Amino acid sequence: MRRIRRRLLAPVAAGLVTTAMASTAVAAGGPAAGAAVARPAAAGPAIKLIKSESSMTLRRHGKGVVYLDPNIYVAALGAPFQVDVQRSSYTTPVQAYEIVNGHRRLLPSWVMSGWNGLRDFIQLQIRNARGKVVASRLLNYCPDSYDPARVDPAGATTSPYPQTCREQDPFPLSSVWGIARGWATDPTELSHTPNFKLSLGRYRVTESIPARYASLLGIPARDASATMTLNVAKGAARHLRPAAIGSKPLPSLPRNVPLLSHVPASALPDLVPLPSWGITTSHVRKTNQDFLNFGATVWVGGHSPLDVEGFRTPGSTVMKAYQYYWRNGKVIGRTRAGTMFFDNKKGHHHWHFQQFARYVLLKANKKVAVRSEKVGFCIAPSDPVDLALPGATWNVPFFGLRGQCGVPAAMWVQEYMPIGWGDTYDQFKAVQAFNITHLPDGTYYIEIIANPEHLLHEVTRSNDVSLRKVIITGPAGHRQVRVPAWHGIDPEK
Repeated sequence: MRRIRRRLLAPVAAGLVTTAMASTAVAAGGPAAGAAVARPAAAGPAIKLIKSESSMTLRRHGKGVVYLDPNIYVAALGAPFQVDVQRSSYTTPVQAYEIVNGHRRLLPSWVMSGWNGLRDFIQLQIRNARGKVVASRLLNYCPDSYDPARVDPAGATTSPYPQTCREQDPFPLSSVWGIARGWATDPTELSHTPNFKLSLGRYRVTESIPARYASLLGIPARDASATMTLNVAKGAARHLRPAAIGSKPLPSLPRNVPLLSHVPASALPDLVPLPSWGITTSHVRKTNQDFLNFGATVWVGGHSPLDVEGFRTPGSTVMKAYQYYWRNGKVIGRTRAGTMFFDNKKGHHHWHFQQFARYVLLKANKKVAVRSEKVGFCIAPSDPVDLALPGATWNVPFFGLRGQCGVPAAMWVQEYMPIGWGDTYDQFKAVQAFNITHLPDGTYYIEIIANPEHLLHEVTRSNDVSLRKVIITGPAGHRQVRVPAWHGIDPEK
């Protein structure tokens, strides 16, 4: 599945997992700044560009291409730098707020590169030995990082912020971008590393923060620029800092967790399916079949993470599953919640919880047209959806399937999704995607059902179903789909 491939490629931050209360960070009633209002440097973090080394040597890759990470960092000194990005509903615009001393101020719309960070925040410029500019590029900047660096011994002990700004689905409600106090992140790290065609020789590389950002954030000129020396040598080695890949264990559970006959409302999660997205058609020549491919995200709100754990009887091919309930950071009990089995098919090789979600393609009259045979899931956080919720976890221990869904011989599996996060599956394989080979042209609805057997306890079941309208046309072998926008969001062709 595309979901598995995408999630396994995401590097995982090493270090302590930190849970943050977004509602505490965003204090109501703070001053809102207009688009042209600058923040005095003393009022918030001292943002500064710092370099980790004065010079470096890179070898050319391929046809003279150099992958350049100058190891120049954006640091937040004295106070954290935090931007909350949110919309109150799907019919209201997305806005960005800087959080300063517990208050928030509205930032101008030009700072946003969608949900993916600050637009054109870094100017990267390369000069040759004669001082001539041979390359110049504006870079977007995500303050969140897979491997933030602590640069001040008196800074915060850990960084609470998410590992990435990137959003996979089109329906997030809120996110958080930030640099902890005394920490720094690299704008060109890992997959963001820009490449340039450069001749052999010596260069001066400068990263700078453009004047409008320097004014907006109160950054003095001396802190808004940093320069290092680059030597380009012969060879084909690609110079990249190694990814910070690791996996911290999930919170350990206390012994003798009681079985509950009644779960307090304050300890319940809320499962919510987003409208389907990433919808396309495909044709399989070998079987002469047409398929409707789609993405589906189910996320967790409410008052508790979704914690489903499987326990295996020796010799059994299935696990008994239990749902665990958290309140104030502690487990208070559990209930039985279905079963898990080990899926050994290609691309899976992990334990699946069998009662998480169901997918159905409905006719225009809402009668069933086709069912997806996808029934098992390894539950894991792949997409932040609403990090402004009270109790939302900003920095998850890992993205996706890494370390969470067990091995064939496992006796115990914990599948855990924090508040504010969703789990996305892309259905594009036969039996998972909808077979539309013999369906007539017309209007249909992709129905996503969370908790279909009602085995999981949650705040409410009233929001367990989502519908996305699709219009299928075209002859066999050349089926097409048109997807109207949902509340003005995500029109798909």
